[in-house]
Amino acid sequence: MQRFTSMPCIDGTEREVRALDIAEVVALEQRIANEGTSLLKLMTRAGSALAQEVEKATPDGRVVVLAGSGNNGGDGWVAAAKLAEAGRDVILVTKTAPAELNAEPARAAAMDAFTCGGFKVLTAPNRRQLAEALEGASVIVDAILGTGFAHDQVREPYNWWIHLANAARSDHGATIVAADCPSGLNAQTGTSASECIEADATVTMLAPKVGLLAPTAQPYVGALALAPLV
Repeated sequence: MQRFTSMPCIDGTEREVRALDIAEVVALEQRIANEGTSLLKLMTRAGSALAQEVEKATPDGRVVVLAGSGNNGGDGWVAAAKLAEAGRDVILVTKTAPAELNAEPARAAAMDAFTCGGFKVLTAPNRRQLAEALEGASVIVDAILGTGFAHDQVREPYNWWIHLANAARSDHGATIVAADCPSGLNAQTGTSASECIEADATVTMLAPKVGLLAPTAQPYVGALALAPLV
C-alpha cells in the first residue's frame, strides 16, 4: 500500500512523501551509506536539523538535551554542539560518558561534540539533579530513544527522564522537541509505552514513519516536520 502524505519540512517547504515502515527506513539508510553518504554525516545533518527546529521553537533560554546511549542520542550530541556554537546555554544529559558509548556513529558524534565543548554535560544524574536542570529549561530536546523502540515499558533511568521532562512541560511551560520519534512511542504502530514523551514538535529524519501518522500517536508527536537529510 502506498502511504503518501503532504509533510512540512524544516526549511519551510512542503513535500509529498511516502511514510515508511521501520525496516524500510533501515534499508534506506544503508542504501544512502552505500552511495557515499556516511551514517555519521547523516547524523550530523540530523542533529543540525534538530538544532534548527529548537531555534525556531524558542530563540532564547536554556536548552536541556536528553541524550540516550544509541544513535538517537547521537543526534542530540550534535544538536547540543550546534546550539552551543550559536550561543545558547546548553546542558546535555547522558547516562553514559561519550567514550563508553557502544553504538556507532553515536560514539563518534558524541566524542567530537564533547571535545569541541561549549556546553555542560550532566552524566548519570539522580532525580533531583535532573529535575533541577529541567526546571530552568526553555526547551527540552528528547533524543533518548529512537525508532527501534518497540516495548510496553521504558527501562530506568529513561522512564523517569521521560516523566520529569513531561512534568517540566506541564508545570513550567518548557517546550519539548523530539528527535525522529518521541521516546516511548512505537514508530511502527503508533502505540505508546507506559512512559512516553509528550512533544510539542517532532523532527522526523529522512521520511515519516508510519506510526507517527497514527491517530494514537498524535498526543505525543505534536507538530511533525521532516528533515530530508539528502
